[in-house]
Amino acid sequence: MIKKRRSFTDVQIVDLSETNKISYSEIADCVEVKQNNDIDHKVYRIKDSFGQGRIDVIQIEDVCISAMHFRLQKDIILKQQLTIDFVQLTFLIEGERVISVAGCEDIFLGSGDSYMANIKSFHGTSKIAGNKTYKEIKVRLSNAFLTKHGFFNDLKLKELIDDNLVVPISNEMMVILESFDTLSLEGTARLIYLKAKVFEMLAIQVSNYKKEHYKNNSVQNSHRVKKLLSVKKKISDNLAINYSVATLSKEVGMNKTLLNREFLRVFGQTVHEYSINKKIEKAKLLLVNTDLPIYEIAEQIGYKNATHFSAAFKRQEGTTPKKFKTNIQ
Repeated sequence: MIKKRRSFTDVQIVDLSETNKISYSEIADCVEVKQNNDIDHKVYRIKDSFGQGRIDVIQIEDVCISAMHFRLQKDIILKQQLTIDFVQLTFLIEGERVISVAGCEDIFLGSGDSYMANIKSFHGTSKIAGNKTYKEIKVRLSNAFLTKHGFFNDLKLKELIDDNLVVPISNEMMVILESFDTLSLEGTARLIYLKAKVFEMLAIQVSNYKKEHYKNNSVQNSHRVKKLLSVKKKISDNLAINYSVATLSKEVGMNKTLLNREFLRVFGQTVHEYSINKKIEKAKLLLVNTDLPIYEIAEQIGYKNATHFSAAFKRQEGTTPKKFKTNIQ
């Protein structure tokens, strides 16, 4: 089922870019701190000006678990700049969130979605929908933790993490997530339980990612190729128009970097190279089959003056349009 993305209009903007760390202090007050057996547990209450609810942050060595359960008065946009390095497992049990990073496609998370990312730096926004329950659990794992336990030795794991997959929360995972609400253990028992659950969550999520990756790979490739073919058609059908990669990327729903990279991978040339080649091909046909003056041919393939067209033609063919026409007569 395709989830309809919410339009964020009436929003509160919170700028966290100066902190360079994950912090909730702008939207919540720390009301309780518990420290016991290598577990640092902080409880935050959402400020009245933003809504109601709480955020629990549990730090265990190189692992941080954040459990959010609140209802905001209105949509909120959190602006952040982070340069810390970690892997994050995100489980959105209920609510809506859109992650936006410059140069990348937006990541939309709805109720029941999960997401795994290797975050080396983050410069963007996180939009959270208001006037509805928001319940999310995040598990942040330092690269030191993952390396220590051999997870980064798995090259396929790196590929999966970098694949920007959003996958449904499995029933098996949901059981673990719900257990955090009813956890009554204390002391060493709590520490052992949480560590075990972190390993279990990571193992289940990697398994789910692999299944989803292999299941969707052919479908995604097919869908992506269709987008690339539509870009080719748009260029070849409208050679008088000089489309920018930014314009084409917006029309097909791909970011500029991905469009150029995939276009080159599939067709062996960049979008710009393909456009120039098609323009010169049409120019050659017009030079051979018509008596149109050079300036009119230039206009038909998107060049505003004959001089620029002649220079581009010579770079491509090694001769000027005029000499090319003379040689074929």
